[in-house]
This record gives sequence, C-alpha cells and structure tokens, in this order.
Amino acid sequence: MSVFLERQQVQKKRQWTRRLRQIERGLIAAAVVIAGLVCLYGLYRIIFLGSTFNVKRIVAEGNWHYLTADGVAALSGVNEGDNLFWVSVSDVYKKLRTEPWVKKAAVRRRLPNTLWIYVEEFRPAAIIAADALYYVDAEGDIVKKVEPGEEKDFPVITGIPVTDGTTLASSDATRVGEMLGIIEKFRATRIGGEHDIAEMHYDEVNGYSIMTRREPMQILIGQSDLQERISQIDRMSSAIEARAGRIQYMMANEDGRIIVRYRPS
Repeated sequence: MSVFLERQQVQKKRQWTRRLRQIERGLIAAAVVIAGLVCLYGLYRIIFLGSTFNVKRIVAEGNWHYLTADGVAALSGVNEGDNLFWVSVSDVYKKLRTEPWVKKAAVRRRLPNTLWIYVEEFRPAAIIAADALYYVDAEGDIVKKVEPGEEKDFPVITGIPVTDGTTLASSDATRVGEMLGIIEKFRATRIGGEHDIAEMHYDEVNGYSIMTRREPMQILIGQSDLQERISQIDRMSSAIEARAGRIQYMMANEDGRIIVRYRPS
C-alpha cells in the first residue's frame, strides 16, 4: 500500500474518532440536562406539591388591646395546610392593613411550616366628636369611627371637623396635635391629676378650653402660649384651691393672672 493511501486511512480514522467523541459529549450533556430536569421536577414536587412545606402554624405576635392572635391569623386569609411558598406575603400584608386597628404589620415565612405575623395596633389617645365619633391616636391620625359597644373612656375633642369621615384638614390636624399636647400636659399638673379631662374644645374666637371630668369646671386657655398657660395653672394651683368652694370656671388666657369663678356655697 502506498504512503498516500495509508495517510488517507489514518485521516478517516481520526475524523470518525472526532465524530464519536462529539456524539459522546452530546449524549453526556443531554444526560446531565435530563438528570437536572428530573431533579428540579422532584424538588418542585417536594416544595410545591408535597406536604413538607404546608402551613402548620400561624404565629401572630404583638402587644394588643383591641386585636387578638386568632383574629389576626383569620384576617391573613391563610389556612393550615396551605403551601407556604404559594402564600403571597404581600397579599397577606394588604389584608392585614384592611383592619382599621392595624397600624403596622410585617409578614415572614419561617421554614419549614410557619407563617409569622407581627402587628402593631393603633392606640387611641382621644375621641373626636364631629358628624360622628372617631378615635384619634397620639400622632393626631384618625384611626376609625367609634362603633356601638366600643370603648369611649377617652377625652373628647370638639370643634374640629372630620373630612370625608377619615381625614383632617392640615390646619385642623395641627390644632388636634396642639390639643393632644395640652391634654397630656394638663394631666401631669396637680389640678389635672385630681380632675382629669372630659372634653377639649376649640373655638375660633375664644381659642382652646378644657372641661374637667370630676367636679366639672371649664378652663379657658386661649389661642397662644398654650403650654405656658397650663404651667401657669399648675404654679397657682395651691392658691386656687386654698379658697373654699367649688370652682365653676377659670380664665387662664392672659399672662400673669388667672380669673377663677367659684360656685355660690
């Protein structure tokens, strides 16, 4: 056999060897892909179709007065047996925020079978009496309308309108904030501790005034220097109470003096 023919045969063998190796690599790659898909499918069945990650516990936490753990869990819309990965955390959050008492909320999955919910609730600081009664919190935000049978043992704010039953105008929100500050400061005084506050009223002409809860009396504070007016009442409380007789009203809307009217004995 000539050298030329031998070289041709050698080249053909090398070509077949290369093709076989390419086929071999293709088959191995296909086998790896198929094995990966099988593993992924198996993992998919375990995670999404099996019972390993089914919800077994709904843990609701928070320091509540108006909400309950069972109520928060029910509000989430998630049931035991639901797949934890099919539960939409954002949807649960939106459902929680439909409850007026919910101020803040957080939702987390805790593998393998727990949905964790944390809720911070609104705490009313007063009730605004407008077209209806509305709870307002310490930040001056309207919480919700007061329903029959709900707690009403809060100072009542009057003279402030509520827009659309849910919001306050900017100027009214500022006034409510001032009124809440006055309520807090007055309660810390000697007279405020003894008599407490039943009502806080705003009038465009006379300004702010307080009606006490025990032994009712009206205290006119005025339009300006409100915190100082309360401090002035506290400083003069001994002199005010030294005189016998029940107080009918006080006018503390001027600097340096308080006019006190006593009921006839």
